[in-house]
Amino acid sequence: MNFLVRQKARELLKSNIPIKNSPVSLRNKFLGKGKKITVVTAAYNAEKFIRKTIESVINQTMGIDQIEYIIIDDCSTDGTNKIIQEYTAKYKNICSVTLQGNNGSPGTPRNIGIELGTSKYITFLDADDWLAHDGLESLYNILEETDDDYVVGKTVKVESEAESVIGEFASIKERRSITPIDVPHFFYHMGPTARMMNLNMVKENEIGFPNMKFGEDKWFFTDVFFKVRAVSTTKKPIYYVNRTSENSSSLTRVTNILDKRKADVDIIKYIQSKDIAMELKRVALNRIYEYDIVKTFDSQTFVKSKNKEDFIEILGEAVETAKNLSYDFKNEFKVPIYKLALELFMEDRIDDFIKLFEWLKRDSNKKYHIKDGLPYYELPFLEDEYRFVRIPMLARALDSYILDNVYHQSFEIYGDDIDNINSVLIRDRTRIDNEINCGVQIEGNRGYFTVSLDEIDEMEKSLFTVFIRYNDYQLVNIKRILKNRMTYNKKNVEFYTTVANNLGLAIKSLE
Repeated sequence: MNFLVRQKARELLKSNIPIKNSPVSLRNKFLGKGKKITVVTAAYNAEKFIRKTIESVINQTMGIDQIEYIIIDDCSTDGTNKIIQEYTAKYKNICSVTLQGNNGSPGTPRNIGIELGTSKYITFLDADDWLAHDGLESLYNILEETDDDYVVGKTVKVESEAESVIGEFASIKERRSITPIDVPHFFYHMGPTARMMNLNMVKENEIGFPNMKFGEDKWFFTDVFFKVRAVSTTKKPIYYVNRTSENSSSLTRVTNILDKRKADVDIIKYIQSKDIAMELKRVALNRIYEYDIVKTFDSQTFVKSKNKEDFIEILGEAVETAKNLSYDFKNEFKVPIYKLALELFMEDRIDDFIKLFEWLKRDSNKKYHIKDGLPYYELPFLEDEYRFVRIPMLARALDSYILDNVYHQSFEIYGDDIDNINSVLIRDRTRIDNEINCGVQIEGNRGYFTVSLDEIDEMEKSLFTVFIRYNDYQLVNIKRILKNRMTYNKKNVEFYTTVANNLGLAIKSLE
């Protein structure tokens, strides 16, 4: 199957497509100096951003002379190829491949990069993104030190007015020479960003990208994770994903969500066909069943959709594939409410299934229930065993005060991982690295933290969210109920917290 995935790239390379500065040319084979890293960029109509992309490779701290940069233009109709040719004329180790027909996916262009690559390691860079100044050197040094097959660092998503970290669990700390299943959720971050791998491992195992409009990354990196001996992770920022308003035509944004989920069903079938250890297969499949397919319903896109039956149909196709499994796939779900949703669906309680997600997205006055120290949602529209559903962690603010320029906050905390709480995180809502980690004390179901006003004063002005960090990378908000609003007998009734922090009640007519 994988051989066929890369076969189209091989056929294109045998045809008469224009290639400049080819790494496998006779000149480069005999006169060229071996490079440390191959960087592959698939480009299509990227003239707005590709200069910044290319410059981020040229200006790497390890030196452009150590890098083999292969850029594949997928038959762009704007000025992308002209810009690429400017750089190939100036730098002999920047290779350009100009395709004569568009593939509709970065899959085949990336496979061409794999076929042409000659260095020890390979990484992928999209034509609208850019690398941290020392990104390649950081990843290269880790692989050289460990002899691992794969390393991943921090991916920063850049939006017009905010920054955030994608897949933080994969870059929350330094890890060396572990297996992919040693990191919970490792299979949940499957894009090409901020990662480098052994090129021979990719080539010898015939790993490649399918020519899919969406999901080609999951396909590729699932195969990579099935074959690697060991992996490493780093906290260092490596890669910046461009999600600014200027980049509104990126493939991720313009692909219909239903098309994405249909692609996921194809990937499920592919993973099921693999002859691999069951433990790896279960982890890879659950990522798609739970995180991609069922989680789609936990969105405003589904709740507001007028064609909910289209979403339901795809879920039915996914559930049908689970009949081929030797285990109950529902038991692999990590989020209790998603497992409950799936049970409702499989019992053909479609109306209750839809109500569940409408309630999740629209009801701001959710009722919590604590039993034996564990938190539950109480679902007002369900009965019997479905009346209550577990919440992994719940934290609620209690008393607070300021004394001697130190803010003191107590809270109550319930859930499965109280013993694994690491800290309280005060994080900027718009920028990374503008945050404070505070020590926390936990006694039973009560917690307490302090932060000095001097520490707060050192941070840049912004709006911040306060979290409890547990299991190294997972976060839960500390909830504070300031308002409860309802409508009754043609009136708005609202209990709220006053300026003086007292409980107040406001009654207003709707007329």
